[in-house]
Amino acid sequence: MARISQDQAQERHAFLLDLFRNQPDISRNEAMDAYKDKFGASLNAKTFNELREQALRDAENEEKAEENVSEAEETPVEETKQRVVAAAPDLTNGAGAPSAAKKPKAKGVGTKNVFVDATQEQLQFLEKVLIQLQDSGANNVRIDHSTDRWMVLTVESK
Repeated sequence: MARISQDQAQERHAFLLDLFRNQPDISRNEAMDAYKDKFGASLNAKTFNELREQALRDAENEEKAEENVSEAEETPVEETKQRVVAAAPDLTNGAGAPSAAKKPKAKGVGTKNVFVDATQEQLQFLEKVLIQLQDSGANNVRIDHSTDRWMVLTVESK
């Protein structure tokens, strides 16, 4: 069996993920045939199943994010702010929940940083909420630093 480079493996995985996202009802045989036609090689069953599950999870997460965004668009700005503030204690309590802790830094007078450690999906949702708040006039909150596991929000007092 010939070895393939990491770039080739990523290209092949991306092909299958796109295939599963565009044709979620595709049969195993059809997907394997399309893969074999494109790359002239077969794929082990474990990798195939992992990629299919990943595509399904991605589709579910996108649907949830769209629901949350459409729900937030229907909610008046003040209600959204109240829900975000009310949800803040939930972020600091509970097992498996993201942890939030204030870490002050000397950025300016009345400026505070909030460190949020959460899953990638939770951070994406928080970012969308923050964008909506900024669009509605809350210009004193912004994302200072961000990775796929944590985010630092900067809040300036008005």
